[in-house]
Amino acid sequence: MRRNEDGAVAVMVALLMVVLLGITALVVDVGMVYAERAQLQNGADAAALAIAQDCALGNCRNPAATADELARGNSNDGVSSAAPVVTGNSVTVRTSTLTVDGGTAIRHWFAPVLGIDSTAVTAVAKASWGSPSKATVFPFTAPKCMFDAASSGDSTEEVWITKDSTCIGANGTRLPGAFGWLDETDKKSCRASVDVNQVIGGDPGKSAPQNCDDLDGTTILLPVYVSESGNGNNVSYKVDGFAAFRVTAHSWPSELQNEPGCNRCAGIKGRFIKLVSLEDLQSFGVEELGGASFNASFVALSK
Repeated sequence: MRRNEDGAVAVMVALLMVVLLGITALVVDVGMVYAERAQLQNGADAAALAIAQDCALGNCRNPAATADELARGNSNDGVSSAAPVVTGNSVTVRTSTLTVDGGTAIRHWFAPVLGIDSTAVTAVAKASWGSPSKATVFPFTAPKCMFDAASSGDSTEEVWITKDSTCIGANGTRLPGAFGWLDETDKKSCRASVDVNQVIGGDPGKSAPQNCDDLDGTTILLPVYVSESGNGNNVSYKVDGFAAFRVTAHSWPSELQNEPGCNRCAGIKGRFIKLVSLEDLQSFGVEELGGASFNASFVALSK
């Protein structure tokens, strides 16, 4: 006698449907969570960098408004919540789910069969800003009084920094020969490693290092010294920080210039500029932040 198996098949189908819906939930609903988190992370990163850039320029403006605008702008549905916290020289932005109807979690389509109706998603980003304290830069230094004389470090006037340049130092005396060549990290590298916590050697009387011709039209970080000691090739400098200097011309002993401010001189011409950079720190040779604030600040996402 044949047995009626219709009921058993129905039970098996019902059980398999739960499994299938569970797999669908994993594929569709978990995918929605990952997509939401990516949008929130983009918004948090953009907001943290924008707020840090504003703060580096000297005016944090309205961090909450900036965070809200960029969090929404990076969300596919145009809504997202953001909460920034500015502490010292860093800002932390936390973004979280916000739906058009005011909900604070993603409503799932299939996961409710597993007892999961919604998921709250968050993302966090932190950005810091500051001036360099250690960098590998063009091996040239100038006294702080030259920076101070250039309209607080953001000038439209070009100046020559040469051996004949003078300015009034911190002790009130006039500094002749107001620049110095720094000891190169590697011979013929045209680079010097400068740490504000260390005294660096140099030689104010030596000729320009070799391989230093690709300079015009570039912005360099110029080590600014606050004191010097010794003479000749035994001179040493105490660097306080780094200033951004836009180079427009240079004059080396092998190609001496002759123009106002530089009569067969050796040095560089340009102007101090305000620099707030979102570029990779290494593009400017920056290794550490935390130095004295002159006119160069860098903004970067941090852990």
